[in-house]
Amino acid sequence: MLKFFYTGMVSDEKMKSYVDGIFVISHKYQVEALKCLCEHFMCSNIDNESMVKCCEIINLYGAPTLEKACTDYIRFNGRSFLKSKEWEEIKNNYPNLFYRFLENIVENLGN
Repeated sequence: MLKFFYTGMVSDEKMKSYVDGIFVISHKYQVEALKCLCEHFMCSNIDNESMVKCCEIINLYGAPTLEKACTDYIRFNGRSFLKSKEWEEIKNNYPNLFYRFLENIVENLGN
């Protein structure tokens, strides 16, 4: 985080390895630019395996951009994701978020 204060950047290597931890620290210390950077990095790297971690972050810290990206991921990967173990885990562990995802997907069906 200190390097970010001096340079305004975080290496891709560090982001790949520690993005969730960096996000948590930036949230705790209210470093909005770093928090935003982390959220955008997570949005651009969503896959089935990262969805549960994304849901944990959304649930604990509120990350509207990440939530929208997760909704889009589910919408675009529909059938395969809905059959995944990660989807089952989200249904069981994050029921409120599960329903928000479904609600957002249904609302955007016509778009």
